Amino acid sequence: MKLDKELIEKIAEQAAASPRLRMHYDLRDSTDENCQRMLNVLLPGTQVPIHRHKNSSELVVCLQGSCIERLYDEQGKETEAVTLTAGGEVSAMVIPANVFHTLDASSGMSVIVEVKAGKFDPEMTEVFSK
Repeated sequence: MKLDKELIEKIAEQAAASPRLRMHYDLRDSTDENCQRMLNVLLPGTQVPIHRHKNSSELVVCLQGSCIERLYDEQGKETEAVTLTAGGEVSAMVIPANVFHTLDASSGMSVIVEVKAGKFDPEMTEVFSK
């Protein structure tokens, strides 16, 4: 599978039509795979809830545009903000397991690839609640 301009444009159109202003594309061959991989297009105004993955770290690679990965402590206080820019000084980062985080794509369309270990299990993702 190629992550080419045509695919990204198709997913961007779907993101623009979505009330969430983002759309993902599953890069796995099967939901039985032990590695989650997805292409994610985020448009300005999208609100990614602060969340964490209980059982896996997460690799985020910025392929196009830029976004800010924000990390939080257990009380919801921001502890770090890392700007990821395609082809820039920092284009990817690994978020440790059990660390609350979100993405801010307010500067324009961002295209990222996310990779996590294990099969998808909604019980392993926790949304932060105050």
